[in-house]
Amino acid sequence: MTNHTRPERAAEFAIARRHLAEVYRDPCAHCQHREMAFDKAICPTFGRTFPRCTSAPGLQFEPDHDTLRFGNG
Repeated sequence: MTNHTRPERAAEFAIARRHLAEVYRDPCAHCQHREMAFDKAICPTFGRTFPRCTSAPGLQFEPDHDTLRFGNG
């Protein structure tokens, strides 16, 4: 881990909180295994939703970092 100053660490945590909030708003839209159906991101495993896909066997939630917004946007 790098040595950041306190303001730099606070800024990094603020960015991480925004990304986490974005993922929790629509977790399937930020998963690498998502499929699109009717303009909505869904899991290819039948009947699977977000909290279960983090611990159940099979396809696990893997974040797709390309879908996260950076900056003020």
